[in-house]
Amino acid sequence: MKLVKRMTVFLLLMSMMLNLTACGKTTSERDTSATISEVEETGMSDEYRQAIEERRAAHEKTGEYKKITYAIYTWTGRPAGIERIQEAMNKILREKLCLEIELLALDFASYRQDIQLYLTNNNKQIDWYGGNVLGYTSCVNNGFCYDLDENNLLSTYGPGIEELVPAKYQEACKYAGHLYGIPPIKDYAITATAIVIGKEYLDAIGYEYKENEKQEVPSSWEEIEAIYKQLHEKFPDKYVFAVADNHFGQGSVIDNLGNDWFGVLLDPTKDRKVVNLMESDEWMDMVTRMNRWNKMGFIPADALTDKTSSSAKIKSGTYMSMLAQSKPGYKTQISGECGREMIVFTLGRTIIKSSGITSVITCLNRATADPVAAVQLMNELYTDPELSTLLVWGEEGTDYVTDPDGHIHFPDGVDTRNAEWYHTMNWEMPNQYICPVWVGDSPDLGSMIMEFNAQAETSIALGFTFDNSAYSAEYAALQNIYDEYANQLLYGFLDPVSGTQEFNDKLKKAGLNRYIAEKQRQFDVWYVGNYGGK
Repeated sequence: MKLVKRMTVFLLLMSMMLNLTACGKTTSERDTSATISEVEETGMSDEYRQAIEERRAAHEKTGEYKKITYAIYTWTGRPAGIERIQEAMNKILREKLCLEIELLALDFASYRQDIQLYLTNNNKQIDWYGGNVLGYTSCVNNGFCYDLDENNLLSTYGPGIEELVPAKYQEACKYAGHLYGIPPIKDYAITATAIVIGKEYLDAIGYEYKENEKQEVPSSWEEIEAIYKQLHEKFPDKYVFAVADNHFGQGSVIDNLGNDWFGVLLDPTKDRKVVNLMESDEWMDMVTRMNRWNKMGFIPADALTDKTSSSAKIKSGTYMSMLAQSKPGYKTQISGECGREMIVFTLGRTIIKSSGITSVITCLNRATADPVAAVQLMNELYTDPELSTLLVWGEEGTDYVTDPDGHIHFPDGVDTRNAEWYHTMNWEMPNQYICPVWVGDSPDLGSMIMEFNAQAETSIALGFTFDNSAYSAEYAALQNIYDEYANQLLYGFLDPVSGTQEFNDKLKKAGLNRYIAEKQRQFDVWYVGNYGGK
């Protein structure tokens, strides 16, 4: 009976996704009450209802609502409309769950430090947060994560999440057999190595290109460098390339097992050998290219100290391009982030890495005061179209308007420069695919993403998590050395040969080989258990 109910919930939710995409109604016109109540009726357990009723009884006595804090990140800090959006969400949540949400929006550049401080000092209530930014395994090892399987917490109070996140993806999020985080409904696959360049700059040099049906331009490193030379000559007052800390995460199919770069699979679709990335041809190709680009003037002298996000740099008008990873609908997303139309050049393969599911993962603080209320809130963000649309796009009429065909766009007088709620972090949010689709994207974007995931190559290490708790001292030492050298090499400020040699010497003295050997041992055990040694 329980399985039948869950399947009914899933089918109803999928039906809502399709209906919302196809019907073309505005949020105010959209009548979701019937389908939502049906989902609640079939998906709510007695325990789920009882938790709400207990909060209502407490509210009648005190007049106060239980508050759950959700710490999100944006490229530009706290949006101007956050309090308005929060109140609009709370009007729904007070009635549905008898609780309130507090949205804590932090700048991505400082998110790691800010959340680490909150979690360590407990000087501010934090319930849900982005564990991927701090490092998922680090969050678990530091005791910052609540086990969502404990006492059947997720299955009892997050039935919609359980249905929307397939079991194999939940398994991929487990660490040492425990579920410490949940992924959003998103593109788990990536098309590795995309270079995005402002259309206005390409037009200015008369560069001809042809986008395919995916709004991408297949390319090569040779073509990109040739374009960069022309851009640098035409716009000597601008920087060609906005560097970031994710050259190998976005710019290759290399699988960084355990979410660190100390032991990787170079070709994760077939290669089981865990190797030192910094001794690979792939590393040398990258740092040699970046050193050449640095010398050619494509990269600014302050690249190591300027922590502004790449898209914000382009939005400022002082940079022209960046490294990224592509997917269906990416052109619209990155154009919004950069405040101008961008052209997406693709150079790599499409793959789901071992960390593809956990690359964006939301964790519940182990110190949360009310895990039941927290999970119920998150369940609504995954399943309620009205709440999700507020979180993703804001309020209709103020933050967006709807065309007759169902697409949404800015109201008159609003754009990326003055929008109060246009964070462009849809992929971070629990479920953007029960929301209206922004103009420029296909009405079928949600199904295209699901197909994109299904057709991608998959790392043989999908679901593997490396337990480095016994090697925490080595990890800390290795990470300190990585932080000292990696960006100097990846941004082209050190000689690629001598700099890499010095880098590797220090890593090995700090225990890199022992660390890689342990990662290989754990991976082999895991692999045999999952594939039978084949």
